[in-house]
This record gives sequence, C-alpha cells and structure tokens, in this order.
Amino acid sequence: MRQQGDDLTSWLDYCAEGVQQTLERVWQRVQQFSASRGRPQLVLRPKQEQLLHLLRAQGGLSPREIWDGLRISKQGAMDLLRPLLKVGLVKRVGTLKHGRYVLK
Repeated sequence: MRQQGDDLTSWLDYCAEGVQQTLERVWQRVQQFSASRGRPQLVLRPKQEQLLHLLRAQGGLSPREIWDGLRISKQGAMDLLRPLLKVGLVKRVGTLKHGRYVLK
C-alpha cells in the first residue's frame, strides 16, 4: 500500500522504460513492412503481418499452405493477399494450378 509522501521515481522509471520498449518494437514493425515511396501506402492488418512473416520464413507458399498456416478460409486468404499484391509486396509465381505467393 502506498503511503503519502512515498517516492514514486523508480516505479515511474520502470513504466516509462516499458512504454519506450513497446514503442520501439512497434516502430521496427512499421519500418519493416512499410511500402517504399512511390507505391500506394498500405496499413497492414495483423493477419497480413502474419502472412508476410510466413512468406519470409518459407520463401513462398501455395494458397493451401496460406489457408492452413493462418487458419482462414480460401476467401479470407484472398482478402489478405489482394491488397498486398496491389501494392507490390507479394507476387504470384507459377501456373494457375500450381502457383505460389512470394515476397517481391
């Protein structure tokens, strides 16, 4: 229990450090996935971030691997992919039947 006149400096330092670390992590994520100048800007949804991480880790994914990896429907995967394709972060390679999505 806090007593009147107690020094809160250490508690405030602790909280401020936590906020600073969180903001630095968010800024790194924004820089990592922000579109370059000249391209349309895109605000990534959390599932789109997950998809980009999967594509980076795997080097490319088939539509089925995207559905399974993110636990979403086929339509849900296309809703995530469409804006990423439009701004040029992701591209489709291969045939219609055996194509894969990769980072550009």
